This record gives sequence, C-alpha cells and structure tokens, in this order.
Amino acid sequence: MESNMQLAQRNQRTNFSMIRQDNAPKRISINPIDEKVSSVISANSRLEGNLSFADGLKIDGVIAGNVTFGTEDGLCILSKGARIEGSLIGPRAFILGEVEGDIEVQGTLVLAPSSVVVGKIRCGKFVVYDGASISGSIETIQSPTKQQLEQDDPDDARGIIKFKTGAR
Repeated sequence: MESNMQLAQRNQRTNFSMIRQDNAPKRISINPIDEKVSSVISANSRLEGNLSFADGLKIDGVIAGNVTFGTEDGLCILSKGARIEGSLIGPRAFILGEVEGDIEVQGTLVLAPSSVVVGKIRCGKFVVYDGASISGSIETIQSPTKQQLEQDDPDDARGIIKFKTGAR
C-alpha cells in the first residue's frame, strides 16, 4: 500500500488530485466575471446542436450536442442537475452535473462529488472530489514548454507573429 507521500508524488507527476469528502471545502465560490463566464443556459432549457462560445459559460439546463468554449480563456460551469450529451472542449471546466461524451480541457478540470462523466477525459490538470463518478479513460496532457516551442520554431517561443504578404 502506498504511503500518503508516495501517493502525493505520483499524483503530482500525473497532474491528478483527489480530494476526500472530509477534506473537501463546504462551499466553493466562483466569480463569473473573473472567470470570463458571459453566457448562461437556464435550468429549463434544452438546446440541440453543436454550440460554440467565445468566453466561459454556465450550463444549468441540457445541451444535446458538442460544446466548445473559451477560445482564449474561460471556465465552463456545469451545474448540478445539468447535462451535456456530447463533447465538452475548452480551457477550464468545473463539473457538478453530467457529461455523456468526451471532455478535453487544456487547463484544470474539476469534478465535484455530484458529477457523472461517461466518456474519455483529456485535461492538463485533474481534480476529482470523492463521490464523483467516471466511466471511461483519463489522460493528462502537457502544454508545450518554451524550450519545446523554441525547438519547433524560435520565433513562436518569442511571440513573434509571422505572415506572408502578396509582395515578393
């Protein structure tokens, strides 16, 4: 059996955190303005089709389709009782409801005790609270380091934007 230190070291290497019920905060406060949440799908709504949002969003209803959000940054909050029947793709997500489909989050994915996920999960960092239900695979993805970017293209690593003009 692993010691707490071994478990913490292994979890740190895999960008995975598990929070037991007795260690979980009683209340988590999220400021929608700070988190760039600019759209809300109300509890009595059911939307069908693929949806794309420039910023973050809060989903209280049901979406039957793929959801893409936060082209630059933003948080998707899937409320308790809310549901996505399709994939969820974006920078960061906090799941309290249900997702029946794949999740790809470049940053941190948080699964609350009430969350249910059926599908593949790919994320940069992963926090799961005791009680969350996951049926599928979990893979943590790494953002490219500055050194990797320099190897690919030194100008990209320095933030230099290149473009071609019609002139030769």
